[in-house]
Amino acid sequence: MTTKLACYIKQERVKQGLNYAQVSRKMGYKNLNKGIRRIIDLEREDVVHPEVLDRIIDALELDKDKVKYLVQLDEEEQQRKFDEWVNTPIKWHLIIRWMPAVYGEREIPGYIKTEDEAIEYAREVAREYKSMLWLVLSRKENIHIYPDGSIRSRNEVTMDNSWLPFTVLR
Repeated sequence: MTTKLACYIKQERVKQGLNYAQVSRKMGYKNLNKGIRRIIDLEREDVVHPEVLDRIIDALELDKDKVKYLVQLDEEEQQRKFDEWVNTPIKWHLIIRWMPAVYGEREIPGYIKTEDEAIEYAREVAREYKSMLWLVLSRKENIHIYPDGSIRSRNEVTMDNSWLPFTVLR
């Protein structure tokens, strides 16, 4: 999905009849390919490298207030989608670290009904396998457990940090 900001920038670039290389040059890039990649990342992948936005605003002579407004709308939309996703119920499960960089999932047995029972089950599994693990209670919350069964931390998921070893929220 392309953001409102990305659409606006592409629309303005096309309206001015500029290709990526021309915009890259106007942005001051000596390495035009680097500038082109940054512009494409912004327009197609919604990836804004820190120095790019200010440079492209100047190069295309964009309305800074409109850009600020579009960034705000995009952030609100991203937060809304994250909130919808994070509040979608899931089954409790474990993520077990079998060895460095190797993780697997294990379901919580159906006879476990309470959070306290799930935590105790997770602690037993950690001790049994001598492995670090995460008890995933929801998309919003997980508990990190050491191999000795002790609880390292109880974590709340944010847009920037899932606290899980291999999950990236975007």
